Amino acid sequence: MKVFKQLSPRQIACYIKSFHRGYFAIEALGTFEFNAGRISLHGLTCRQRLRLARQINLAVRQLGHRDPLPDM
Repeated sequence: MKVFKQLSPRQIACYIKSFHRGYFAIEALGTFEFNAGRISLHGLTCRQRLRLARQINLAVRQLGHRDPLPDM
């Protein structure tokens, strides 16, 4: 389980995208579960944690929609 000291949605999204399933923690907010490249919202009741999970899930989607590099 990876522990992030700072909140960085893009960095966390890269971690989730590379492992697809598991757990991570943010020092100030606690532990989160992710599966299939998305944070599970099930069981999250704190508004701050829900908002963060949505931000990270959005960042994961944005990572997946990048334009491929042109052929040279």
